[in-house]
Amino acid sequence: MSDNNDNVIDFFKRSTKSPLGSDGLAKEKFFKGFPYVKLTKDSNGNFFSKEYLIEYSKKIYYIVTVMRENSPCTALYKYKVSQASLTDFLNEFKNNNTYGQIIDIDKYIPEDLA
Repeated sequence: MSDNNDNVIDFFKRSTKSPLGSDGLAKEKFFKGFPYVKLTKDSNGNFFSKEYLIEYSKKIYYIVTVMRENSPCTALYKYKVSQASLTDFLNEFKNNNTYGQIIDIDKYIPEDLA
């Protein structure tokens, strides 16, 4: 990771803003066993707009890389999945309706959104 990227969130670093537990250490925030960080403002210090975020999410895609065994080699398949279909796509693997192992998920933002 780059040291000059201010937008990177370190989930493993203990926050000094979190309330302290009985042992004097900061409590980490979790949702169903997963650490999270709550964001209320964008990088310019403005509160998020619900309408803008919904419209933005409809325009982005995820590139999901899946590894599958094909005789005589291993192959990678890259799928372009819309935001609305992402959970359905992931559930296909969770429920063992398809074979393969998810290797990577990247967010794809069309260039005209910038």
